[in-house]
Amino acid sequence: YQEALEVIAGLRPVVDRFFEGVMVLAEKEEVRKNRLALLAQLLGEFTTIADFSEIGGDERAS
Repeated sequence: YQEALEVIAGLRPVVDRFFEGVMVLAEKEEVRKNRLALLAQLLGEFTTIADFSEIGGDERAS
């Protein structure tokens, strides 16, 4: 369990870069659906380890 959480925590920089560099709600419907599906799959993988729904992210100034 601890090792799985460490792996997930190690993915944080990659996930952050995704959200910083990719417009998830893209104008093209097919692109938007693919990106939302990717995020749903990622969430599905993470929730097999723990429930992250109550954890907030860092508040960042834009």
